[in-house]
Amino acid sequence: MMDRLTTGIPQLDEILDGGIPRYAVVFVAGLPGTGKTILSEQCLFANARQGLKSLYLSTISEPPIKVLRFLQGFDFFDPTLFGDRVIYGDLGTPLREGGPARLLDALDQMVREHRPEIVVIDSFKALRDTIRDPLQFRDFTSDIAIHLSTWEVNALLVGEYTADDVREGPEFAIADGIIYLYGTEEAEKQKRFLRVMKMRGTGYFAGEHFFTINSHGIAVYPRIAPQVVGEYRFPGQRLGSAIAGMDEMLGGGPYEGTSTLISGGTGAGKSLLALSFLIEGARRGLPGLLVTFEESPKQMARNVEAFGWGLEDLMRQGLLDIYHVSPSELDIDRHAYVIQERARQLKAKIVAVDSVTAFSAAVPDRARYQSYLWGINDYFKRQGISIFMTSEVPTPFAALEISAENVSFVSDNVIFVRYVEVADEIKRAVGVLKMRGSRHDHHLRELIIEPPRIAIGAPLGQIGVLGVATRGGAGEEAAERKREPVRA
Repeated sequence: MMDRLTTGIPQLDEILDGGIPRYAVVFVAGLPGTGKTILSEQCLFANARQGLKSLYLSTISEPPIKVLRFLQGFDFFDPTLFGDRVIYGDLGTPLREGGPARLLDALDQMVREHRPEIVVIDSFKALRDTIRDPLQFRDFTSDIAIHLSTWEVNALLVGEYTADDVREGPEFAIADGIIYLYGTEEAEKQKRFLRVMKMRGTGYFAGEHFFTINSHGIAVYPRIAPQVVGEYRFPGQRLGSAIAGMDEMLGGGPYEGTSTLISGGTGAGKSLLALSFLIEGARRGLPGLLVTFEESPKQMARNVEAFGWGLEDLMRQGLLDIYHVSPSELDIDRHAYVIQERARQLKAKIVAVDSVTAFSAAVPDRARYQSYLWGINDYFKRQGISIFMTSEVPTPFAALEISAENVSFVSDNVIFVRYVEVADEIKRAVGVLKMRGSRHDHHLRELIIEPPRIAIGAPLGQIGVLGVATRGGAGEEAAERKREPVRA
């Protein structure tokens, strides 16, 4: 296995298939303010903690003292490593005094004196701007490459480069790797992304990856990518619901390891249906994760307390986790990674997302939104984890509307809930549009939500118009059988 150098960012190491290959020359490129220096420094201090020595050399951009003052605000900065394992130097003065030749001599002298494993030159782009003659700069970059190879060091060459610079700059001919950082300006905040554009001798996870910068440094959230090979894991068992009569309506319940979309208007009961599978799963020893954008864990527990579901007890036992995030703070790229991590830590067997409609405001691009939903479904199904998603439709009395965002294509099973007029009453109705690989009830039935009772009732006679409910049938009989107090 190829020897690797950690970047100090676990998720970036994952993207790089274990880290940066040893003795590679890697450009850390991007516009000013995108996080290049932070990434480089985070890498140096992480490796210094493992006993490796690093040499950080500034050119004519920021002096070392200014960089140090800036770094003290980050948790990864360790003053005890400064001057011993992380050494700072200046290449700007020899460059100004004697040109490229003098700079190379100074660089060679510092490397021989300190014997570092990692060398950072920040900013390398400033050297190109100073050495105006293109031929002279080509010779200089060639000499740098020869020196770095002779010293057997890892090199991070940091620079304020545009995407065009990366494609056309002569210095990139010596690059073994290129990590490109960039940002997007949005109405409320900037979003940051990075791409690994090149990394010789190793596989890496290509594409756009979201990252944030806070007091801990850089945190990367690898994009979620559906796989196109292999089979899903289908354990073959059925999942139950805490709602009386629901299992019978679904032909025994959804199969484990499948995805289920629960669609309906506001207040029709989508969240309760999704939660009912988590509750019953937890009672059977299957840990579940609820991702919600509307209700905090305390609100959720209070709202379902009358049904006797024992939400807080299940949470205390580690059988149920509720992850609440405000839609206004939602970053879809980060969110996918966090959901996966929460599910992994819980060892979840069921995940419910309430609701995927909240994503649409965070992702104006429809194709990207649908790709995200496909990706997250693909990920969990390959782990054998059942996933439930709720989706809100704008017209709760419509005869049949499944999703305003056209997301039903990712689901194995589709349940819909809506309001109907029956005689002079407004009732909730529930139906099953599809259950892949399974029989199911084809009637539209009443969804009874009358705390402490929640159950599937009789088939409804007429839909969406004044009419009379038809009584009797398998669903009502199943509901009657389950009217005894719900287990705590």
